[in-house]
Amino acid sequence: MNSRSEAARRVGRVFSLERTVTIAVVAIVCWQLFIPPILGLADNGDFARLTVFFDLTHAPTDRADRYFGFLTRHYVVDAAEARKYSPPGFISSELLFIAGPVAINRFLGKTSFDLLELGAVHVVVFAACAFFLLFASKPFAGPVRTSAIILGVIAFTDIAYIAYFNSFYGESATFLFFMAVAGCAYGAMSSGRRRIVWLVAYFAAVTAFLLAKYQNIVLLPVFLFFGGLLVKRWGEVRYFRSYLVFSLIACFGGYQFYISSPDVISDAVLYNSVFNGVLVDSPTPEDDLSALGLDRAYAKYAGSTAFEPNSLRFNDEFVRKFRDSVTIGGVSRFYVERPGRLLSALNRTVARAFQLRAALGNYEKSAGYPPLSVSRSWAMWSSIRAAILPRNLWVVLTIGILYLALLSRRWVRNKERLARLNLEWCALIPVMALAQLFVITVSDGVLDLIKHAYLFNLLFDSMLVAMGAQLLASLAGTSKAKETESEPS
Repeated sequence: MNSRSEAARRVGRVFSLERTVTIAVVAIVCWQLFIPPILGLADNGDFARLTVFFDLTHAPTDRADRYFGFLTRHYVVDAAEARKYSPPGFISSELLFIAGPVAINRFLGKTSFDLLELGAVHVVVFAACAFFLLFASKPFAGPVRTSAIILGVIAFTDIAYIAYFNSFYGESATFLFFMAVAGCAYGAMSSGRRRIVWLVAYFAAVTAFLLAKYQNIVLLPVFLFFGGLLVKRWGEVRYFRSYLVFSLIACFGGYQFYISSPDVISDAVLYNSVFNGVLVDSPTPEDDLSALGLDRAYAKYAGSTAFEPNSLRFNDEFVRKFRDSVTIGGVSRFYVERPGRLLSALNRTVARAFQLRAALGNYEKSAGYPPLSVSRSWAMWSSIRAAILPRNLWVVLTIGILYLALLSRRWVRNKERLARLNLEWCALIPVMALAQLFVITVSDGVLDLIKHAYLFNLLFDSMLVAMGAQLLASLAGTSKAKETESEPS
C-alpha cells in the first residue's frame, strides 16, 4: 500500500499542474506555428527595422509577396539591400531573440535565414516563461488560480497572440517579457529568501519589457509603484536602498531608450498622430492644425499617412517646420484640453482594437490561400470576443470597474498580507490597460491600430480571464456546497 502511495506521489510530481499545462501550451502553439500550413504574420514594413541589424532582407523581390498579404519565411543576407528599407538605430529587446539563431547560421556559414528558427526560439522562451509564471504563482493555488490557468491557456494561445512568434515584430518580446515580469512579481511576493535576487530579476524583466516597444515605456511608473509595494512589505532599509538604485537605473534607461528613436521613425509617428489621428474625424481640421502650430492649408492632407508616396513627410521644408511645432506632449495636451475629442478618439481606438486580428496574412503564398487570409484554426477566444463584446469605450470602463470592485471585495475580506499584495498587483492591470489605450490613441492615429493595441488587448484579456476564473470558482463552490447539503446525514 505504501509503495502504491509513493508511486502515486511520484506520478503527481512528474505530471504536476505546472508541467502538464506547459506541455499542453507548447503542443497547441507548435501545432499552429510549425505544422503545415505554417502560420505567422506578414510584414507590414516594420521587419526591416530589426532585420537591418543582421543584414537580412526578404528573399522574394516582388513587393506584393513581401508585404501585407503573405507570410515570408525565407530571408537572405544582403547588407546593401537591407539598408534600403530602414536605417540601423531602432532598438528593441526583440533583437535578443533574433541574435541567437542568426549567430548560429553565421557560424554554420549560411547566407539565408528561416523565420521558423526565430519562431522556435520564441516558443522555447514562451514555454520557459509559462512554467516560471505557473511555478512562481503556486503559493496562491486554489480554485480561482486553477480556473484562471484553464481560461488563460485558451485565451493566450489564440492565434491572434501567437502568430507574432513567426515574425520580426516586437509584440513577441512584449508578450514574453510581460510574462517574465509577472513571474518575477509573484516570486518576489512569496519569497522569504534571496529577496535581492528577486528584486534584481524583477527590474531586469521590467527593463526588457520596456525595451520591447517604445509604447511600453509609459508603464514604467506602474512597475516602479509595485516595486515600492514589495520593499514596503519586506520592511528593511537595505531593500529600499536597492530599490532606489534600480529605479533610478530603470528611469535613466527608459529615458535614453525613448530619445534613441531614429528621426525617421519619430517623424512618422508624429505625422500619423496628427494627420491620421487628430484630423481623421475632426469637425474643424483647420482649427486643429492651428492649435497645434501648423498651417491651416495642410487640412487637405487629413487622413493621410506617413507612408504614402505623396505624404508631406517627404517634404524637407514641411518636416523642419513640423519638428519645431509638434511633439507627442503637444498632441497629448491637445486631447486633454478637449475632453470630448479625447473620449471620441478613445472610443474610435477601442472599436478598431477589439477586432484583435490585424489585416495581415497568416499563410505563406505557397499554401495556396488568397492574400491577407487569416487562420481560424485556434481562434476561439478572439472570434468569440470580437463577436460578443460591443466595441466601445464604455464596455472597457465598465469591465475595468467591475474587475476592481471584485478585487476590492476580496481585499477587504482577506487580511493576509501576501494575498493582499497579490490583489494589489492584479489591480494594476486595468491601470496599465488604460495607459496603453491612451498612448496608442495619441501617438498612432488609426493606421495599424490593431497591431499597436496588442498590449492593450493582452491586459484587457487578463482582466476577462481573471473575472471568468472568479465566476467559475464561485459556481464550483456553490455546486459543491449544494452537494454537501443534499447528502444524507
